[in-house]
Amino acid sequence: MPIFNKILKNFRRSNKPSDLLVNLDHKDMGPEDILSDAASPFFGDAKEKKLEIPVSSLSINLLFVFVIAGLIFLTGYSFYIGVLNLDKYKKISDQNAQQTYKIGTNRGDIYSADGYPVAVSVSAFNIEVNPSKLENSDMEKLAGIVSENFANQPYDYIYEKLVSAKSRNLGSLILLKNLKETDIAYFSEIIEANTAISLNEHALRFYPEGNIFSHIVGYTSYINPEELDEFPGYSLADTAGKKGVEYYFEKYLKGVQGLFAKFVTAKGEVIQERVLREAQKGSALELTVNYELQKAARGALAKAISENNLSAGAVVILDPNTGKVLSLISLPDYDPNAFVRGLTGKEADMYFNDPGNPLFNRTTLGEYATGSVIKPLIAAAALEEYIISPNRYIFTNGFIEVPSVYDSSVVYRFNDWKNHGAVDMREAIAVSSNVYFYTIGGGFEGFVGLGIEKITKWLNKFGWGEKLGIDFASESAGRVPDPEWKEKVKNEGWFIGDTYNTSIGQGDILATPLQVASAISVFANKSVLYRPYVVKRIYTQDGVAHELEGDIINRNFISSANINVVREGMREAVITGSSRFLSQLPVAVAGKTGTAQTSGQKDNAWFAGFAPYENPELAIVVVLEEGESSGRAVRVAYDILDWYFKNFTRKEQ
Repeated sequence: MPIFNKILKNFRRSNKPSDLLVNLDHKDMGPEDILSDAASPFFGDAKEKKLEIPVSSLSINLLFVFVIAGLIFLTGYSFYIGVLNLDKYKKISDQNAQQTYKIGTNRGDIYSADGYPVAVSVSAFNIEVNPSKLENSDMEKLAGIVSENFANQPYDYIYEKLVSAKSRNLGSLILLKNLKETDIAYFSEIIEANTAISLNEHALRFYPEGNIFSHIVGYTSYINPEELDEFPGYSLADTAGKKGVEYYFEKYLKGVQGLFAKFVTAKGEVIQERVLREAQKGSALELTVNYELQKAARGALAKAISENNLSAGAVVILDPNTGKVLSLISLPDYDPNAFVRGLTGKEADMYFNDPGNPLFNRTTLGEYATGSVIKPLIAAAALEEYIISPNRYIFTNGFIEVPSVYDSSVVYRFNDWKNHGAVDMREAIAVSSNVYFYTIGGGFEGFVGLGIEKITKWLNKFGWGEKLGIDFASESAGRVPDPEWKEKVKNEGWFIGDTYNTSIGQGDILATPLQVASAISVFANKSVLYRPYVVKRIYTQDGVAHELEGDIINRNFISSANINVVREGMREAVITGSSRFLSQLPVAVAGKTGTAQTSGQKDNAWFAGFAPYENPELAIVVVLEEGESSGRAVRVAYDILDWYFKNFTRKEQ
């Protein structure tokens, strides 16, 4: 608009306020004067020139339309807010005036097979404050109470935390989490005297037996942002199972947490309280694991590790007739309660930086060269493939020598651990003759062995080289090597020495303790490879139990006659062979020892067996990392079996 630009320009050039005076007397001006530049008081004589701004009828009409449209919009919006959505916005208003808390010990409990609670929900308490409403004296007093009663909460830290929160005008701060009921008394006086300090109750997971069930049950902890996709419907304020049964049975255990509301005024005064949603407790679970046996097995393994200055080991005990896990131990282990309450810096360093890796479940994830505990499986495969009669003797002199197929002057020697003389299959199992199993596995001097293809086929039949599918834990598949694998992974061809090594559980063969225990169970029950499982019953809210069972992976894949030959060899190993320390037990035991070379300086030590021999109740596997001597693993098995048959009353579980 040119005239207003000129006004502004003259305003900026003017030296005196009087220069800007304008005579706006309109009475002597006609329409032509209004439309003329001469009418401007800033051009020519100010006494004679008048300022007028013309307004067209179109502008007036448009203004009228806009005003009417605005009134219609405001009327319609008021009707939308005040009538159509009254309930919605009233609800929002109510929510803005209420504080909501989760309540109830909602997560389902977990019990051992003999009735011991191993995971329960208990009440815990948070101390919450409104820092913006705290006086300095209140903060000093509160920091003093905390530091006096909680050794890991120094005064300066708590006081600065409160001051910082107040400076940022925070309306709510959780000062202390997960307090026990006995801790509340320290704060009762200050809470009663100060409405800015409150106590809130919530459910907290508790593991009464601490470490003993840690690798079975796992633990719960708060959801982190990366896990929200894995747990749909959860928020960052929720907890969920992170390992073991707690994780794999989350949907049964979770339940529904109750909601409790406090309705407050703008001044923070509580005007009403009510339960918005009743808590619904999750399903209870009953494990197959026996608490007393679990404790005894852990004690025996821990004793061996301590006395022999070892770092780690594992024990698996199965019911060979069903696949139930009766005991499962992986050491070192951890206290799941530490993860529930939140790890201290020292605990975090201990768990995550410990070379022993206490969070690693060796029973299901540990992949080990099996050593001679593979020999019962190789023996059964050779019998099934008609490679050898169980009564045929093979002369062993402590080693075999095999010339290179590329250069006959180069001879490879494959050693036995001693010269066993002439042995048949039962004796070869009992004394653990390497030469015998080199021969039936890879062949020697005109004797045609199984070969790696048939070895692979039969190890697969026993569940090796693939996950068994246990119901509660992450699981490794192990490894059954063959020429294709070696070419792909190592870019090398397959040699007869690879077959010999596989035949005695050395080289690239790997299996988990759980896989070994499941395979040995086939000889105990005489026909069936079960899928192991650890949860026996799921109880609904009305107490109805849903029974779980182990699936059958394979059955009747070995004849009864051939199974009996292997069983007899394993029994002879206890009577006269490498496991004879177990002959002191009050019941007949069958077993097989093993030592397996590792990347370390010492061999891993193995024992695998079952008892009683005639009607087995359990199959047991022990592995000691760098245990060096299989006799040490036998001693662990002895201590467990001795306790079991002296203290354990067999009953339907």
